[in-house]
Amino acid sequence: MEALRQELLAVFDAEYRDHLRVVRDILAAGPLDGRGISEIFRRVHSLKGAARVVERADIETIAHALESRLFGLLDGQQPVTAEDLTAIGAAMDQIDARMQDVGEPSAEPEPGSASPPAREEVADSYVQVPVSRLDALVGVVHDMMGIAERQERLWADLEDLTATAARRVGPATDPAVELARLTRALSALSRERGRIAGQADRAMMRLEEEVRAVTLVPAGTVFGSLTGMVRQIAREHGGGEVTVRLLGMEVRADRRVMQALRDPVIHLLRNAIIHGLESPARRRAEGKPAEPVLTLSVRMLGVRLLVSVSDDGRGPDLEAIAARAVRQGLMQPDDPRLPETLLGMVFAPGFSTRAAADRIAGRGMGLSVVAEAARALQGSVRMEAGSPWGTVVTMAVPVSRRQRTTLVVEAGEMTVGLPGRVIERLTRVRQADVRMVDGRACFSLERRRAVAGGGAGAAVLVPVAPLAAFLGQPDAALPVHDGALSVVVLGMADGGCCGFAVDRMREVRTLHISDAEAVGLDSELIPGVGWPRGDRPVFVLSPDTLLERWQKAGATGGYFAGADDAVPEGGGMAPRHVPTVLVVDDSITTRTLQKTILQTHGYDVLLATDGVEALSLLHRSSRRIDVIVTDVEMPRMDGFALLDAVRSDPRLSRIPVVLMTSRNEEADIRRGLEGGARAYVTKQGFEQGELLDIIRGVL
Repeated sequence: MEALRQELLAVFDAEYRDHLRVVRDILAAGPLDGRGISEIFRRVHSLKGAARVVERADIETIAHALESRLFGLLDGQQPVTAEDLTAIGAAMDQIDARMQDVGEPSAEPEPGSASPPAREEVADSYVQVPVSRLDALVGVVHDMMGIAERQERLWADLEDLTATAARRVGPATDPAVELARLTRALSALSRERGRIAGQADRAMMRLEEEVRAVTLVPAGTVFGSLTGMVRQIAREHGGGEVTVRLLGMEVRADRRVMQALRDPVIHLLRNAIIHGLESPARRRAEGKPAEPVLTLSVRMLGVRLLVSVSDDGRGPDLEAIAARAVRQGLMQPDDPRLPETLLGMVFAPGFSTRAAADRIAGRGMGLSVVAEAARALQGSVRMEAGSPWGTVVTMAVPVSRRQRTTLVVEAGEMTVGLPGRVIERLTRVRQADVRMVDGRACFSLERRRAVAGGGAGAAVLVPVAPLAAFLGQPDAALPVHDGALSVVVLGMADGGCCGFAVDRMREVRTLHISDAEAVGLDSELIPGVGWPRGDRPVFVLSPDTLLERWQKAGATGGYFAGADDAVPEGGGMAPRHVPTVLVVDDSITTRTLQKTILQTHGYDVLLATDGVEALSLLHRSSRRIDVIVTDVEMPRMDGFALLDAVRSDPRLSRIPVVLMTSRNEEADIRRGLEGGARAYVTKQGFEQGELLDIIRGVL
């Protein structure tokens, strides 16, 4: 029974919002006629009955009183007065406030009735889904069922082929002929399997997109009911009536994002009432409307959802903010008092310019909660002075959120991501190993193939093209760095593969992906944008679109950087020097991590477990070692001793040494740098990008 009650409460929540929206729209449309009164009466009557079903006696009482008043207006004998309009609006605000669980109700619940539940008790929420969206979902499911049937037929054909081959085996069978027949049949089945796999992959992507689209809801479904709550708070605060404007309520975004923003928006609306309301006399003196205006607006900017709360009050008090910041130690008395700096401080925990706290304000938590909520959504928040008066606070967050494991690379001027599901191999290809074959730049790759009797390795030619050529730089050359290419090899639906050369492979990470349709980019190729940190985006590519365009373009060759580097037909160029890094650490985990990072970014790597082994390698290795990255705490010979030995040996002293250790005491750092280390990196704050930047800097 409890589960049923929770479901009914969720349905009632959606129903009351619909009734509330219609009644407010009728009131805002202008003078009430008989049709408008009739529609409001019908809505209030339905709301009263629904409230009775879910045992919300408080809502039922308010609706019944309003229904009685409206009944006297239905026959048109009584004129609709301004007092009637105020009463209708106030009653709807009371219902809204009770549903939002804000303030004290003006109507008492009936004796013995259940107390109104907090909103958090409602287990689920309901959204309205357009029929066209459901039709699209049904279409995708139908396609997937067809793919499953083709998969079943494929397995049946394979079983028939096996059975036929077993029957045909005999003394009269020519093994060569039978093998050729089986090879052709298996090849055809393999091609069909590749086509089915490609179609299934695309269908799954379409299903993901359609299901995700269902979660997109208009802003009004989440924020549209806040007007009554705001007016109720204003009355409690002694500010009288306020006008609440809602703009952009038709904007659609991920339901989870909208709901996550609801509480921060309530904080901002409360803050606007507490800090923005002015006396009627002051408003008249400044030429403002008699009734304060609060505006909640939602709009899209690129792949960002911008939610702003503004008022037409006194505006930010920069002097009060500065004084509070000095008292809290956030700034010094003689620091420059730049408006943008001061307005950024109001989001610090515990910050408030209000002298005393009351029930809903002054404790300094509101704006810090808003900032934390924005950060949790990979977004940001800012405050600014309104024009011509007031304050505007804007939260900017991604439109929707999906998690996807992505390889982040740099190609040309862009940072892009490739979904991990399509990546077959990451590899480094020496420039000398690239050949021109039929007008295409290609390299040889040892690739495992599924064949009868188990997997076997086979060398295949892989065409390679610069990824930047598909990102708005059609004349891009193959990015050769230190005599080699960094190549991402993608598998294709027909079982083949192709390579895309990038400038740098950065990392593999799980990104929150937002829709990119509103960015103004090529949304077919770049359907999503990830926000790993701050506002620097990673443009996530559609591998299917990328491969389709690669096939249409013919992947023509001649992509080397500079005419002097162009690969002649049938030949290559001598490779340039690839830097070699000697990694010295007694931890096998640390050695493996650093080796993987460095090799991924084009370096050759030698490993040593301590200073003694490192010195031995330095003296006997035939390879030129370009930089040493060493731990400090190691057995036999530590990093400081190794540094001293390298610096004192004329044959080795030219090699830069980077100390990377968990010892972060100032004395250790000074000892390392004064001893000749080119850099000192602490493992506590280790980031692979920092290590790579340091190595590039010392080479």
